[in-house]
Amino acid sequence: MPRFIPAFAWALPTLVTLTAAASAQTTVTMWTFLDPNKTSPREVALAQMIKDFEAKNPGIRIKVEPQDFAQMPSKFFLGHRTGGNPDIVWIDAKNLGGLAKSGAGADLGGAVVSKWPAGGKDDFFVKAGWDAGVVDGKLVALPLFHGASVIYYRKDLFKQAGIDPATIKTWDALRDAAKKLTVVKDGRTETWGLGIPLAPIKTESTPMLIGMLDEKQPLFNACKANYATDLGVKALTYTQSLIDDAKVTPKEALVNSVDDVTDQFVAGRYAIAISSNLRFSVIAKNAKFGGDNVGIMAWPSWDGAKPGPMPVSGWWVAEWAKSPRQAEAAKFIDAMVSPDGVKLWATVGGQVPSRKSLLGDAFFNQPENAWVKTMIDAWSASSWMEPVECNTRTLQAGLNEALARVMQDKISPKEALAEAEKKFAEAQ
Repeated sequence: MPRFIPAFAWALPTLVTLTAAASAQTTVTMWTFLDPNKTSPREVALAQMIKDFEAKNPGIRIKVEPQDFAQMPSKFFLGHRTGGNPDIVWIDAKNLGGLAKSGAGADLGGAVVSKWPAGGKDDFFVKAGWDAGVVDGKLVALPLFHGASVIYYRKDLFKQAGIDPATIKTWDALRDAAKKLTVVKDGRTETWGLGIPLAPIKTESTPMLIGMLDEKQPLFNACKANYATDLGVKALTYTQSLIDDAKVTPKEALVNSVDDVTDQFVAGRYAIAISSNLRFSVIAKNAKFGGDNVGIMAWPSWDGAKPGPMPVSGWWVAEWAKSPRQAEAAKFIDAMVSPDGVKLWATVGGQVPSRKSLLGDAFFNQPENAWVKTMIDAWSASSWMEPVECNTRTLQAGLNEALARVMQDKISPKEALAEAEKKFAEAQ
């Protein structure tokens, strides 16, 4: 007589197999300011990247823990000493120096780059961006996508005003265009000419910083700031004049972060505004005046002979030096910076591609992507990157505070810039 076997017993081998597979799965945690559950272009690109990676690597799960972008790096550096860090973290340009000093970054040269075909790193065309991740010969961060503080403008308003953006080559021309585009009705400004993030937190480059870089006067000497110069006074005074004299920028700009300025540009309050090019896809998607009316222009200079320096910033990715899952984390980092990953960041996420092998893709020849060429041309003509060996987190904040001191406390520009120099020194 055959022995009765309960039905659930047939399921036991399968259950054991599934349990073993689940226990064998490694979870890699990552800190970034993006949330793959949300719908901005970069977040959609990240979600797709994770989905593709997990399908190819069923034994690895990627867990994203979204963070505030301004606090994330310092939190990671502290975590290196106290423990509890994620396996992967995103680092912005201002905090690459801090990453180097903290010792928190693992060597990605051996873990990632050594597995590439010969010459693979040469595909990254922004050399300064690649070099910024190298500390004492060790690669501690790989560039994800490069960004810069840029000048956005509304194509429709420029056309209505008869202004060709290609003619705005000098700071005077930028001010004059902003004056022409400022709309005042019944004593109330309906449209401001130029939005500038002048708050001491969550800011971007301003005419003050770009103007100080314009004549190739060293801004730093061995991590010692060199702000209180005639050129520094000239750049600060010009920025102040946009508010006090030309009246193209509201006084509230002194407390406006880049988030504020971006939101106001999208809402139609500014004709021209400073934000990050990394936000282009979000700005174009949300602009009340239509994404096809969003343009980017090169920075002006004092004499207009060539564009002002285009900053090299953006986001890099690093692996925690003490991570117990370094091999798995390195695999996902490799996927994020691979040709397929970079193409996703560019075509879905709306970023300038970091690999030159993608620049000939037909996607970038489409009219709506003309801004990508503007960025590449500007970086090629004149570029500048903060010295990564210094702690530059207070750079733009200090300059913004100097402007506020001049405008609110009525001290001299040179005195205010000297204070900013002192604050920079204290941050080192």
